[in-house]
Amino acid sequence: MTDLSDEERWFAREYFPMLITESESSPDDAIEYIAEVATRVTNTENRRILHSCTPSVRAGLLMIILRCLPTEIYSD
Repeated sequence: MTDLSDEERWFAREYFPMLITESESSPDDAIEYIAEVATRVTNTENRRILHSCTPSVRAGLLMIILRCLPTEIYSD
């Protein structure tokens, strides 16, 4: 795998971890910021960024996304 760009590294190591930490107080903002990143970078860059995130950061991002789903999807 090619080395990450400075921006990709920043998203993986700084931005997403900070977003997860702050998502408890503003979950609606968090999903908006994730969507903004997803539309700003290419699919390849998205994969590279997510691949370089720690498993806990990937899990945190997934939880932010899942919280947007209607409760009946995961309540059973």
